[in-house]
Amino acid sequence: MHQWTDRSGPYSQGSQDLYLEKIFSVFHTTNRYFVEFGFNTLSYGLNASGANTQKLYEDGWRGLLLDANNENTRINLKKHYLFATNIVAIFEENNVPKEFDYLSCDMDSHDLWVFRAILEAGYRPRVITTEYNSNYPITDAITLLDPTIVRNSVDIGKFEFKFSQCAWGAGAGALRIVAEAHGYKMVGRVGNLDLIWMRNDLLMNQCSLLPPFEWFFHDASIGKLHHRQQSSSDILSQIIDYETYVRTGGNLTASNRAAHSILKRRRLPCYESVKNFF
Repeated sequence: MHQWTDRSGPYSQGSQDLYLEKIFSVFHTTNRYFVEFGFNTLSYGLNASGANTQKLYEDGWRGLLLDANNENTRINLKKHYLFATNIVAIFEENNVPKEFDYLSCDMDSHDLWVFRAILEAGYRPRVITTEYNSNYPITDAITLLDPTIVRNSVDIGKFEFKFSQCAWGAGAGALRIVAEAHGYKMVGRVGNLDLIWMRNDLLMNQCSLLPPFEWFFHDASIGKLHHRQQSSSDILSQIIDYETYVRTGGNLTASNRAAHSILKRRRLPCYESVKNFF
């Protein structure tokens, strides 16, 4: 694994600061614009898990911050629940440039679908970090569903986020499918927190020098319990195998069944308490 994988930066929860500083010292910046969600505090420097953009902000970068519970006009932090169906409108309302330097995706939920919607709309951040769920083996493409994908309409004003214990977010394999389909290559891993991606066109001839995706997970604690074990079988209706979803043209029933088959076969600690419901 990379020497920074399990280190910590000055502000970020893990080594995100270290990676970003090095990447932008080599590839330089353009507009020094960022987007970060979710920003789980009212401002930089307060007690929280560590914002990925704090060092950038202190260096003069500016951008859009999004969170479900916090708002602060001084730092352009807007309060929104994010879904595949509203993220592009939010970007447009806030004049997010189509190409910007850095995107941080971390909302402990249906991150994959929001991430995918951003890229499908033609936004092309140069560097991206995505939170990933290390409970899932990297060969699997398990993800939590976006409720707006499941149902035609969701009352966003009445939506309440509930952390899905160890089933939050998406596994590395699912995020890889989305990132690579839109022209990104993984260049780093931050412990059991984030994956780091760069646009292929920036890497150019250096793509051949980068290690394969699997290399970044050597000696990683993938598949071990991260966060609390599932206590309710209700979660099983909210997860799918994203690879099947893509292959079947969005068939949720087939994708959900494929996820159940994978999890039954894997016998992951995350689902030990609900294994009889597969």
